[in-house]
Amino acid sequence: MVALDTGSDLFWLPCQCDGCTPPPSSAASAPASFYIPSLSSTSQSVPCNSDFCGLRKECSTTSSCPYKMVYVSADTSSSGFLVEDVLYLSTEDTHPQFLKAQIMFGCGEVQTGSFLDAAAPNGLFGLGVDMISVPSILAQKGLTSNSFSMCFGRDGIGRISFGDQGSSDQEETPLDINQKQ
Repeated sequence: MVALDTGSDLFWLPCQCDGCTPPPSSAASAPASFYIPSLSSTSQSVPCNSDFCGLRKECSTTSSCPYKMVYVSADTSSSGFLVEDVLYLSTEDTHPQFLKAQIMFGCGEVQTGSFLDAAAPNGLFGLGVDMISVPSILAQKGLTSNSFSMCFGRDGIGRISFGDQGSSDQEETPLDINQKQ
């Protein structure tokens, strides 16, 4: 249960942290889960010299690339380091095929603010237009077109489709790209 956010770019998951998500009794309907890079045979740290490393000046020669995302909500942030791993996607054909996509995301070690109050118990999926967002990475690799659609039912459960223009009865919401933010 990750929060979907069109106002930010980074996909991050809580990992290797203490006190970074609400205790199980306060989480709404989904228990918190953590990503553990050492348990994934395909996980790799993103080096400081990567084009995706925005905080190179804060790197040491032996560390992974750090990240820090600060959100509009008062004192709400996530920080940690960047990793690459495989995201498994499925096509929606009559005979679904599974696709392995190497993506980059944040391994969140510290969360603050509303993230401690169940705002994103299992992380945040940034859907913005920067080159580090999952839709942009999928498009750069030629796996999908640079678009996505989301549809939510009355029960709050929904689906996100990458490289999709949506259905003919679906409303459109343009992304407002403000270069100052």
